Amino acid sequence: MGSQGIIFDMDGLMIDSERIINDAVVRAGREMGLADIENVSLRTIGTSNAKTREIYTSVYGDFDFDRLMDLKHKYIDEMIGDNGFPPKEGITEILEYVTAKGYKTAVGSSTREWAVKEFLGKIGVLKYFDIFVCGDMGLRSKPFPDIFLACSEKMGISPCDCYVLEDSPNGIRAAYAAGMKPVMIPDMILPDEEILSMVYSLKNSLTEAIELF
Repeated sequence: MGSQGIIFDMDGLMIDSERIINDAVVRAGREMGLADIENVSLRTIGTSNAKTREIYTSVYGDFDFDRLMDLKHKYIDEMIGDNGFPPKEGITEILEYVTAKGYKTAVGSSTREWAVKEFLGKIGVLKYFDIFVCGDMGLRSKPFPDIFLACSEKMGISPCDCYVLEDSPNGIRAAYAAGMKPVMIPDMILPDEEILSMVYSLKNSLTEAIELF
C-alpha cells in the first residue's frame, strides 16, 4: 500500500467522555434554569468551545455562558477526579495494530490541545501520536473540514488516503467534506439517513474497526 493515514477524534472515540460531559452540562443548565438543556447540549457534541458558545447563545440569547462552563467543569472534576476519562474499549489495541502496519496517525479534535494531551496521556496512548490538530489552533470547528485537512497536510498524505475515526455526526460531516474515508463508531448519537450516506464504514467498536486495516 502507499502511505495512508488514520485520524482519530478524541472525545467519545478514544475516551469515554461525552456522557460525563453531557451529564455535567445538563446538571449545570438545570441549576441555571435553562429550558430544554438536554437537547441543546447534544447539538454541541463534536464542536469547539467557540461553536458551543454560538449554539447556546442562539438558543438562550445573552446569558452567562461562562458560568455554565464553570459549573460544567466543576461537575466533571467531581465525577472523574484526577483519573481523567476512562478509555474506550479497543483503543490501545487498534493503535498498536495500525502503527505496527505502518499507518501514520494523527489526532483531529475540537478540544483544546492541552486537554487532548492530558487526557490521552492518562490512558497511555499519547506515544502513538506526534501530530495534533486541536480546537484552539484557529481553525474552523467541525462540521467544517479544516481540522482534518490540516491533519492530512501535516502527515503529508492526500485526503483521499486518510481514514477518519469519529463518533459524532459533526465529525462525520467534517471528514466527508474533507474528501476522506469517514468511519463512524457511534457513541451518544446514532447516525440518521444523512450521516449514513456519508460513512465509509459503520462499526460498533474500535475493536471491530481493526478489521478495516
